[in-house]
Amino acid sequence: MTLWRYLLRGFFGSVLAVFAVIALIIGLFRGIDDVRRFGETGTGLTRILELTALRMPETLYEIFPLIIMLGSLACFLRLSRGSELVVMRASGIPALRLIGVPVIASICLGLFAISAINPFVALTLREGQILEDDINNQQSSFLSFSSEGIWLRQADPEGQTVIQAARSNVSGTILSRVTMHRFDDTRTLYARIQAPVARLTSGAWRVDNATMWEATPDGNFERVLTQTRYDLPTSLTTEQILESFTAPEMIGFWDLPGFISDIENAGFSGLRHRLFYQSELARPALFAAMVLIGATFSLRPQRFGQTGVMILFAIMAGFALYFFKDFAESLGAQGQVPILVSVWAPSLAAILFTLGLLLHLEDG
Repeated sequence: MTLWRYLLRGFFGSVLAVFAVIALIIGLFRGIDDVRRFGETGTGLTRILELTALRMPETLYEIFPLIIMLGSLACFLRLSRGSELVVMRASGIPALRLIGVPVIASICLGLFAISAINPFVALTLREGQILEDDINNQQSSFLSFSSEGIWLRQADPEGQTVIQAARSNVSGTILSRVTMHRFDDTRTLYARIQAPVARLTSGAWRVDNATMWEATPDGNFERVLTQTRYDLPTSLTTEQILESFTAPEMIGFWDLPGFISDIENAGFSGLRHRLFYQSELARPALFAAMVLIGATFSLRPQRFGQTGVMILFAIMAGFALYFFKDFAESLGAQGQVPILVSVWAPSLAAILFTLGLLLHLEDG
């Protein structure tokens, strides 16, 4: 039991050391880049540094599997350099048992990451986007979902219009059971339009069988228009509507299933969000694969030499797994392979490959 605690302390210590170094480097370069980008807008240094701090967790969360691999590599290289691995294995402890402790720890760390760290990263990413939009004086998101359907916001010469619809087609160009709320520049509701269907055309929403109510001085609404067709001017395009989806990275892990259900009930495709959800579920397996990569290439005793070559192989294998994972998920996002295969295959293949290589080295 004492040995396992010693291995765990060494593993977590190496991971934390690598994390601190990489976080410092990323924070430095990102901070310099943000100061260069937003310094000309007259934004204060405090707000720029706040934006940098809000955007850093997402970057560190994405590269954390590589940090795990480098930490595992550093941990076992230290044990090998001090001949501690030789003593452990000479006492009858096989390499698989030595690696098993960090692997189990990495799986637990992966479960903690998706259950607690992922919601925190999503929150900081949303807050960072709001702060960046505020610095740039723009609003980049105008599409949202709820149990009532779709909510779409567009700018008008008089103010803005909020469109609520029960469903949409996949491209977002045809809305069903539509209610349009029109606000003036003081954000006061002055008109409401209802219709069974609204179609996005070039420069306008074409509303069929429209009924309009306008606000009266006493605060009530009076019907003023009932006609076959009504055109509401808009500058929106299909591409803008589809691009305004909330990115899956901005939605917490526990909220993703409900969000996927909402967008699919509204008529849109939830493939990208389903892919991200499964990718998060596979994160513990990815962490385990990275630990195995780092450990397998660093278990070779120092007296055999070629330590630098083995380190290079480990780093190349880690980046190769990352490339293979991104490539497989891109195929899954395009619907060319099943989501489960595209998400789980890279990590499971890496685990099987490293275990086979480890057994080969043990026998050899």
